[in-house]
Amino acid sequence: MTQSQNAPADPACIYLCYSASRGVTAFPGGINYRWARTALKEAGFTGLSDGTYSLPQSAPEFTREALLALTRIARTHRLTINTLENPFLGDVAERVAQNLPGNWSSEIVVHCVPVWQQDHLDWLWDRGPLAHPLATERVPYAALLTNGTDELLMIERPGHEQLLIGACLPSDFNRRFPDNRHFSKTPYAPDSICIPTPPLLASHAITAQLLPRYAHAVHRLRTDLVSDAILAGQKALDAWEAVSDSLADEQGWPLDDETYGLRAQQRDAEVWDQFEVFLNHGPALIETVTKYLDEVTDQVPRRPAEQLLNTMRGMLERGKSAITSWKEDVSRLGDQAFEDAVAERNADVWDAMVTWLDRSPDFIKLARSATPCPSSSVPTPDASQPVALNSAAPTATRTALTSRRGH
Repeated sequence: MTQSQNAPADPACIYLCYSASRGVTAFPGGINYRWARTALKEAGFTGLSDGTYSLPQSAPEFTREALLALTRIARTHRLTINTLENPFLGDVAERVAQNLPGNWSSEIVVHCVPVWQQDHLDWLWDRGPLAHPLATERVPYAALLTNGTDELLMIERPGHEQLLIGACLPSDFNRRFPDNRHFSKTPYAPDSICIPTPPLLASHAITAQLLPRYAHAVHRLRTDLVSDAILAGQKALDAWEAVSDSLADEQGWPLDDETYGLRAQQRDAEVWDQFEVFLNHGPALIETVTKYLDEVTDQVPRRPAEQLLNTMRGMLERGKSAITSWKEDVSRLGDQAFEDAVAERNADVWDAMVTWLDRSPDFIKLARSATPCPSSSVPTPDASQPVALNSAAPTATRTALTSRRGH
């Protein structure tokens, strides 16, 4: 169930649906959603960690009494009860996650008020149909699917018996961008897609359409970010070359040790900022290039490619080691030594950063040649396989829930 965010909002409302795994499930909404929470507790619902409430499946009489009690409380306190026709989204998301390649899990995100659903827009990476209802419709809840790094957001499509699912920026991007909509404008941003509600068909559509586009987009974005970092790092190095002679005599000795040292520290810091981009995104790029290395050996000879990857791995290890030592120094010496510890860290890896700048253009070429294909040839599930949720509720529970429609 959805409604326009411009429509008058209920001060407090309760959404009811049936879950094959939980039984009758409810969650609150409205500006005064805390009233709805109180009403659910007074009626006998049990609150769960994801913000939903449930009634035990094994007690149909208790369920009937709890629903009648909730109806009386709602009338007394002018709460609106909305009964959702679709199966509980959490059940669908859990089954979908089980059928995706890799180790995926799911969780429900309840949007008690519209601003909570709009929070998704800050990190949703989408040029498709998912962002629009989040911005303009009332979407009471969503499901978040994750494998630890990658995240997908799923909602019920307003006015249709379908679902919408789209990709979020990977968690290792740290969500630090001041305006993530910049990334939605990239030509390779993965469009969200409409998928059917049967979990097996839904997971097939995600595996065949969304995940390949997502992998393609993430790899290209990482490659572009590291490529930009290389250019910025080289620019900082060129700026140093342009002024370093003026800071030294004909034999190369500094004219003023303090001035020379401060300018060298500035150079180190500027290059480190760019090297850190590689430390963040390099591991995933190297992993992808290694995975697709057999497919690009016709463009790049295998032995030089392997040697280049080993060099990049070495730069990563140098960077990680420097960060570890720096954190230990800061922890031991305190904030007063922070700037000195930073300068020492940057100086310690200077040769590694120079090597990185020197070899990275070739690495970027290799990474671009190993970009995953944005399409997949996943076989369609056998139509004879069961694809629907086991949504057969106990008769008493189903009857009791149905009787609450329209209140």
